[in-house]
Amino acid sequence: MQQILAAHQIPARIVDLGVASYLGAGSATALQVLPEHHPSASLLISPIEEDNSQ
Repeated sequence: MQQILAAHQIPARIVDLGVASYLGAGSATALQVLPEHHPSASLLISPIEEDNSQ
């Protein structure tokens, strides 16, 4: 996801949410973007909506 945002010149960083085990696979992380880039980033990383109006 970070690479998708970088390709669109949206700065992002990965933030470690702590040392607690996340389903036994390390620690949980989050992707953080600046507030002014949030709407664009949300659209880029959201699932594609399919048009089923046939």
